[in-house]
Amino acid sequence: MLRSKFSKRFVSIAVIICMLASLILVVGKSTQKALASSNLGDISFLRPGYSKESLKSTDLFNKAVAKAIEDYQKKYGGKVNIVYSDWNNWQTKIIARMAAGDPIDVIFGGVSTFPAFYNRGIVQPLDKYVDINAPYINKRAMDLAFKYNGRYYLASQKGSNVPWLVIYNKDLMLEEGIDEEEMPLALYKKGRWNWDTFAALAKKLTADTNKDGKIDRYGVNFWAATALVYANGTQFVKVDSSGKGKVNFDDAALQRALNFYKKGAKEGWLARDWDITVSGLKKRQTVMLVAPQYKFDQDKKDVEDELEAAPLPLGPDNKAGIYPFDADGYCIMKGSKNPVGAGKFINLLLESVQKNHDDVNAKQRPKYLVDFVNKLAQKSFYPARGESMLGMPHWDIFGRVDSSDSVASALSALRPQVEKNVKEASSGAITAVYRPFKPFTINFEDGKIDTFKVLDASKKTVKIMVTSGKEAIKGKSLKVTWDQGKDGGEIYVVTAPEKVKIYGWHDYTISFDVKVLKAPKAGKTQVVCSILSEPKSGATSYGSITKTIDKGQTVYHVEGNITNIPDNSDKMCLRIGIQEGVDFVIDNIKVVELE
Repeated sequence: MLRSKFSKRFVSIAVIICMLASLILVVGKSTQKALASSNLGDISFLRPGYSKESLKSTDLFNKAVAKAIEDYQKKYGGKVNIVYSDWNNWQTKIIARMAAGDPIDVIFGGVSTFPAFYNRGIVQPLDKYVDINAPYINKRAMDLAFKYNGRYYLASQKGSNVPWLVIYNKDLMLEEGIDEEEMPLALYKKGRWNWDTFAALAKKLTADTNKDGKIDRYGVNFWAATALVYANGTQFVKVDSSGKGKVNFDDAALQRALNFYKKGAKEGWLARDWDITVSGLKKRQTVMLVAPQYKFDQDKKDVEDELEAAPLPLGPDNKAGIYPFDADGYCIMKGSKNPVGAGKFINLLLESVQKNHDDVNAKQRPKYLVDFVNKLAQKSFYPARGESMLGMPHWDIFGRVDSSDSVASALSALRPQVEKNVKEASSGAITAVYRPFKPFTINFEDGKIDTFKVLDASKKTVKIMVTSGKEAIKGKSLKVTWDQGKDGGEIYVVTAPEKVKIYGWHDYTISFDVKVLKAPKAGKTQVVCSILSEPKSGATSYGSITKTIDKGQTVYHVEGNITNIPDNSDKMCLRIGIQEGVDFVIDNIKVVELE
């Protein structure tokens, strides 16, 4: 009897053990299957300025990105390999990787890179890989700026929706006798914030505070004067739903915006000086600053005076009442080896940045600002996306507007090259031809000038020669002289491609010394340097290095970087010249590859 009970217990225990073993086996197999399905593999990721060191940063944005990287690695088992590039050469690095057959999985993008990224075949549709219906997704921007032929090519979060604002020094306005009811925010609330009240306020606040005969405080300074064009409900290039562009120079709204800009610049109450953009509110060099919203976030921390912000005043042709916004986000490169992992990471990234950066910043902004930005966002449009097709920076366009007799003549001069650039930008994918570059230095101690020539042969009075003595910068230098009455105040010389080789798909640091031989126009004379696709007027221009010249017979050192040159030309050249200028001398020209 006892033995029978023991046998039954033994059998029962054995059965239980077998059942447990089977259960463990089933659970084990299920767990292994689940782990296998969630292990999506490694991905590569590029956001300009983000490096491995950024992972340790206490900066709010960097921490949000670091969390997304950590979440991907924990949730999906793969590693996120950071591809570093600074803001100068990131697009060149992307194209170089594409040309080498090693595309980066996840790359940064925005309105300034579209539809170029789409047309060039750099990115692929991400609809299948990214949850575009997630609550943090900026669907309006994606529909208006990043959707082509019915497919999405960039995913953006709501917090990347950045409006252009008028940021102003409230304390300074009060000191100048401006009643609060006549300040931008109050005028906006009363429906009286327009170009007329904007200009009147800027004129009243422009001043020569130290009484030396020169304006040293502007009514308004622009981060980018393109904001005026956008405020009038238009843009330089119209882009259709298939990514094709059309030059918009005949648009009356565009011309009216440029004439408004030109009038303000001529009268002296409007400026577009980058140094003033950076620190002008803090130094009281401008009373109003037109800039993206994140500039308000920055300056609120740095400026002692009280700052307020108002929407950009809309122009008279903007009957629809649409407001210019910028937006950015992330794309999956064409040829990505892991688009599934890339899509999952993009969702984690957008969600983390929205929650841990954008929402945090929004809580720190004044309620009035959050309220009106939310209202403006319902009528947002994204005009900057056409700029990627211009083939030249916006400051070159406004420089031509400044130096021309009229807006019409400026647009007429720009049209042939812009139309060519837009046509090429709409034509489709590009193939990079990589050529090795050798650094070079040019001086004129041997008395030869064959490395340079005049850009515009139609300007018959322009002469180049070697000079020495007091006119020279050191030893012997290159002198450029001309008759301003016949050939105007904008003159350029270029390097000869058969003597000096510059190629696309490289990033350059360029430096040289310059001296003007007569008194310059105060605050207007600028030395300008860029790279051209070929040495002729109307060639595609890349980059722009500028220096304002305030004194004659004084040597200025000019240095800067020119990057992102997607051009296969073997006739590229360096262009150096002057705007609103007089006879000048250059020397010690040095071009090296940017590290």
